[in-house]
Amino acid sequence: MSQPPSPAPSPPPAALDPEVLDCLSAVIDPEIGLSVVDLGLVYRAARTAAGIEVDLTLTAQACPLGDMIVEDARSALRRRFVDAPVDVALVWEPAWSPDRITDHGLKLLGRTPRI
Repeated sequence: MSQPPSPAPSPPPAALDPEVLDCLSAVIDPEIGLSVVDLGLVYRAARTAAGIEVDLTLTAQACPLGDMIVEDARSALRRRFVDAPVDVALVWEPAWSPDRITDHGLKLLGRTPRI
């Protein structure tokens, strides 16, 4: 009997800059109504010597609003970090799963947080 896939590992805290995450919390997935942060779509959010670097994914590769969500993220970051180059990359590894939704996101969805 095969085992179900284990949940995608959470990114290390150092890869998630709090100020970048705060900015991305305004980017909403319009189909679900939660921010990309609460959905756990942000895998990397860093301020580096090269600028602001973000890796994010979508709930599904066939998401019809993917381009819009990525552009919303770029726009939000450019407004906050006006003097820094912004690079938002769409990534597919690891695959997203609902296990990545934050406790705050679960609460907003009317579900019981894991805490």
